[in-house]
Amino acid sequence: MKTILKTLNSIFLLFSFFILFGCAHTWYPNTATTEVRKQNLENFPYHPLVYHLDLSILAYRLYGQTLVCPFDPYYEEANNGKKNRVQFMEKVRSWATIKGAEQVKSEIGLSSYRGPGILNGFDDNRRHDPIIYRYDGIYPWSSNISNPLNSWTEYLVPKEITARITDVYMCYRKAGKSRDSVVIEKIVAEPIESAPDARDILMAFEGGTGDKGLKSQPASQSLMGFVLVRYYPDNINFDVHIVFRGSRSGSASRAALQALKDNKAKGNPDWITDLGYDLIGPESGAAFVTKSGSVSRGMTTSMATIMPTLFECLKQLEKLSDHTIPNRIYVTGHSLGGGLAQIFASALLLGDQYGPDGTGSAMSGRLRDWPWKQLKLVTYSAPRVGDESWAKKMTAEGLSSDFFSTTINPYDRNALKPTDQTILPRLTDPSKPSGFRVLLPSDPITTQKIPGGKHVGKTVYVSKPGFFKQLTQNFKAHEPANVREQLTSGLNDLRIPASAWKYSKMTDLNSFRDKSKKGTPDEYAKLASSIKKYYQDRKIHFDTLRFNSDFNLFLEIYKAD
Repeated sequence: MKTILKTLNSIFLLFSFFILFGCAHTWYPNTATTEVRKQNLENFPYHPLVYHLDLSILAYRLYGQTLVCPFDPYYEEANNGKKNRVQFMEKVRSWATIKGAEQVKSEIGLSSYRGPGILNGFDDNRRHDPIIYRYDGIYPWSSNISNPLNSWTEYLVPKEITARITDVYMCYRKAGKSRDSVVIEKIVAEPIESAPDARDILMAFEGGTGDKGLKSQPASQSLMGFVLVRYYPDNINFDVHIVFRGSRSGSASRAALQALKDNKAKGNPDWITDLGYDLIGPESGAAFVTKSGSVSRGMTTSMATIMPTLFECLKQLEKLSDHTIPNRIYVTGHSLGGGLAQIFASALLLGDQYGPDGTGSAMSGRLRDWPWKQLKLVTYSAPRVGDESWAKKMTAEGLSSDFFSTTINPYDRNALKPTDQTILPRLTDPSKPSGFRVLLPSDPITTQKIPGGKHVGKTVYVSKPGFFKQLTQNFKAHEPANVREQLTSGLNDLRIPASAWKYSKMTDLNSFRDKSKKGTPDEYAKLASSIKKYYQDRKIHFDTLRFNSDFNLFLEIYKAD
């Protein structure tokens, strides 16, 4: 009997090996890869599927640079078994109440602290984790690092993107003013390395998360993405890329459990928006997103806070480009960012304010003339954010793409491989819209397994789907770094830079870490020193004075009675 079991086990292992490794090879056949490398990139520095994933990673980088406490942005270090995290966050809220009154009175601008509404005279939600930001630290040319939860997260973006950026702006709501009262400021910073023909412009925008669209549920404010004007080598023609960031948190399991409730949802604001998955239609406040079907309540509510700042960026860019119309418009994002990208694209194509097809009454000036009808949507590891009626109309009519719908099989049998030679032409053709959803099929967040909504865009599987993927669902498959690694490995194109974010052990930067004293001032000082060492060792941009000031503020709040 033992012999039989051993034989069966060996057969199973061999079969599994073939499935996991042999199929990976056939998913990217050498002939197809070779042909893709021959395709015209149409002014892209490398394959646009990887390029837009890198833009999504850049959105995470910019967000990370706004964190006032990158050594412990979500107060996980304070959670040392004595519920000190909860106590510490109450201290932060008390400080924010006093600081907010000062900031509203002084009408401080870009250097103001942001996050909880009370910091800037907005409606406040004390059920949110009080994550604190400052926008004056945005510096797209430099990598950055933070400690979200017991490890370092480093955001790396290829110089092929960042070295072409010359000017950076930030658009945000004015303190104490309405949602529509926004201001845009140029961030005075010199790029550490510029391309000889650098001319690109980046404008980041603020928005709100943490509001599911129910009563008494105001959002918290943070950087939600950016608009990039990417010029061609002729320095005349350009494309516009609109990028939304994904969610960030400490403990994902705790954030998810806290966010699941409706009116009593609490915790991380991004996760509250993520899990605001109840669908609403035009009659319930979603008409600006779509006039037919239903969409995510949380995503729609978040987009309503984003639109004023995002469109202020677009209006300013239209002026800076001497009223020239872009050749192409791309909308992209990862995870939450992919969900918001779908909602934004729908507002332009199907909504009753900015749409349909970018011709709505809310569109201003020559923005009406932009090629919104030919918009290109590229999402990564994106959730479903609408019902079948909406998703089908959005995909088939709005984006002229194939719609995937199934009642049983979660996998799209007609999905494309990244090497499919139709992808590049669709993404670069200025006369046609397109929509692609890119994912690893073992991603449990993205893969369609339960009823309640449909995906938007033509499916592109980064690796081969199949039965064994259902048995080996892995949340790591959701991470941008893993999506990028398999995508670039499969495409095997030397034009693609080998850069992506990465995770490191705490001891890689903080070899003197003492877990037994986690959350003490001494251990916080070690974390702060580790971050400064990261920048010093790499000789990259770092505002030491600002960092020291923010760290001293952190300790002051920590030690407060």
